[in-house]
Amino acid sequence: MMAMKVRALLRNTFFAGLIVVVPIVLTVKALLLLFTSVDGLAEPLAVRLAGRTIPGLGVATTLAVIFGAGLLFSARPFRRILEAVDAVLDAVPLVGSVYGTTKKVLEGFGNSDSQGFKRFVFARLPGRTTPAFVTGTFSFRRRDDTVYTLCTVYVPTNHLYVGDVVVLPVEDVIETDLSVEDGASLILSAGASVPPVVTET
Repeated sequence: MMAMKVRALLRNTFFAGLIVVVPIVLTVKALLLLFTSVDGLAEPLAVRLAGRTIPGLGVATTLAVIFGAGLLFSARPFRRILEAVDAVLDAVPLVGSVYGTTKKVLEGFGNSDSQGFKRFVFARLPGRTTPAFVTGTFSFRRRDDTVYTLCTVYVPTNHLYVGDVVVLPVEDVIETDLSVEDGASLILSAGASVPPVVTET
């Protein structure tokens, strides 16, 4: 019985580590591969046109490609192609879960609409107060017609890539003057990057 518990603990811990490490590694590897590929094309072209290498051209071209892809796939016809690719990747075991998790978290930071992380807050949970991100607000009507305002809050439980969605009353959500990016930095640094003063807003 003890050996089974130890094996289960080791297995769960191993997969929890995979969920954290693999998306980070894949994101970094993808960016490095993109930069290397674009720089490999841009540098010979610069030599041919300008007669010399241009410092920073690879970085600038990579950023242009990323922004261009964002603009291109925001258009409806190309968005359908991207949705089809998403569906194919989601159907692949392991790859789909890693890709989907990474995409959702990145969308959370990148979107300013209802699907994005709106604000960084402190959420009052039973026995603790934890850093979290507000993702939405809605009204909840009870059977006696009383109405409460509730917030949907994303609470990271393992860096940023794994977390829980919690529904809390607005009074249990402490608004802060920290941005979403500040909150992400605070969580990824295990609290080391918290500023000396955080103000409730």
